Amino acid sequence: MIVVVKIGGALIAKNLENVIKDIASISQNYSDKYRIVIVHGGGPQIDNTLKKMNKEPKYFKTPSGYRTRYTDQEAIEAAIMALGGTNNKRIVEALQKKGINAFGFSGIDGGVIEANRKEKIMILIDNKRIIKRGEFSGKIDNISTTILDFLLKNNYLPVISSLAKSKEGEIVNVDGDRAASYIAKALKSDILISLTDVEGIYKDYNDKDSLINSIKSDQLENMIEELEGGMRKKAHAALEAIGIGVKKVIICSGLNETPLLNALEKNGGTVIHNG
Repeated sequence: MIVVVKIGGALIAKNLENVIKDIASISQNYSDKYRIVIVHGGGPQIDNTLKKMNKEPKYFKTPSGYRTRYTDQEAIEAAIMALGGTNNKRIVEALQKKGINAFGFSGIDGGVIEANRKEKIMILIDNKRIIKRGEFSGKIDNISTTILDFLLKNNYLPVISSLAKSKEGEIVNVDGDRAASYIAKALKSDILISLTDVEGIYKDYNDKDSLINSIKSDQLENMIEELEGGMRKKAHAALEAIGIGVKKVIICSGLNETPLLNALEKNGGTVIHNG
């Protein structure tokens, strides 16, 4: 069974050690049951890289109500360094130290992730819709599994950063959750696990006893507007994954001692499924 694991930049900063330890343990002790593929982002690391370049990260609100990064020329350079460089290689290094033969690369390598470059985005400034040009983000169009199939067949653990190749061959930044979803679909993965910094989806975020253990996609869609900003985005990504054919999405905390094992073997987190 192929399991795609999405690791966000916030979790990389907070609890990478436990996550790596858990992935290594599963790879060594459950290799006959689970094959893991890691997809990662790195928003905080992009911001830190920009600040080291004496540049301020640029965020705006979209007409749909989400907070979005403006990925201009400076931001894509920072993304290449943070995603394709530091985050990717630190994850590979940590796995290699645990005896796991990880192979790290970005989605542009081998054209694994292809995307349509947006070039411009619509944002809100003082409640007015403004078009920002010079954008280097992309909407995923295709996943090539040739390299992924080879790596899995030869017992490597793929570690993929969420950079993609545009139709013109440019590097573009793509949403990490979407990259994980499309890779899971392309590999016909049974499970996509999204590691975050909370236990899962709560009916009421302020009530920790209201954790939802299992929910159908249509039920989640009906309550999505009630969710907090960050979790609403995660839920939306999960629904999109189910919509394109991923069988099961688990949103769970990566801050626990064994986050993946809990999700896979003990029904930890929130399981979203279709029907």
